[in-house]
Amino acid sequence: MVKTFMLLLAFMVIDPDGELRDEKVHILSRHFDTELECKEFVNNWEDTIRDRGLTTVQGMLADGWSVDLTHIGCTLSPVLE
Repeated sequence: MVKTFMLLLAFMVIDPDGELRDEKVHILSRHFDTELECKEFVNNWEDTIRDRGLTTVQGMLADGWSVDLTHIGCTLSPVLE
């Protein structure tokens, strides 16, 4: 099995009253052949990822709910069978 890496975005969920929820949202995006490639991508695009990633996820939520991007990193791709 060939291991690949993915971009990992982690978000905290905030309810309409402004309270942090226990739920965390993790989004896996983009495949990379090596961890180094992934880390270089994060280093080069972090500001854009923070802006566009947050905006994109925020657009998926019901009115009043929000998220805060707490982590951008790399992780091994999950094995889905």
